[in-house]
Amino acid sequence: MMSNDKLVYKTDINLVFDNDCLASFIWVKRIDILVNLYNGRMFIPQVVVDEFSFMKRYSKYKWVYEEVVDAINADLFKVIKIDSNHQAFFEYNKLVNMGKGKGESAAIAIAKTMDNYTACNNLKDIRPFIENNEINNLFTFDILFEYYHKNNSSIEEIEKIISKMRNKKRKLPDIKFKDYIKENFHNIIFDYVYNDHKDTLDELD
Repeated sequence: MMSNDKLVYKTDINLVFDNDCLASFIWVKRIDILVNLYNGRMFIPQVVVDEFSFMKRYSKYKWVYEEVVDAINADLFKVIKIDSNHQAFFEYNKLVNMGKGKGESAAIAIAKTMDNYTACNNLKDIRPFIENNEINNLFTFDILFEYYHKNNSSIEEIEKIISKMRNKKRKLPDIKFKDYIKENFHNIIFDYVYNDHKDTLDELD
């Protein structure tokens, strides 16, 4: 989650997406949420695009890859290829040699060397970097919170989106969205968000 008191959508911070986080939104056809929050500030490592390309093998699911390609062609995401001349090349290879996945390694390496945030759900791979203050990360629930906050959405609306993500086998925290807000944002911005949505939150207690 965010390490300071600013919501990322209110800043000029760039986000580097790993497969799992981006897939959460692609599979439920809600890429509009990302565009609404971070338009012009979203990046995908080429290796993550390559991971999505495996979906082309399956006629039933090739649309997932096509959605990613369409978003790139529409300049919603910028692709970063880590070659030997890229500043993240050394860090990327170090992470891969440590046994990290290529997608996570690319996102972490780019974020570390270019002062960006990662958008990744794989806590196992990124936890050490977060705890050592080497990177900042947004999980899918953090992004949904930003959407909830910016657009004055309802808890019910966000829960429906989460339910659709779970139905598509997306790995998400086993917690209600309302409780996630209370546990993760109370000491940051929860007080004024709570006031804005007090009636809804109280009804769900």
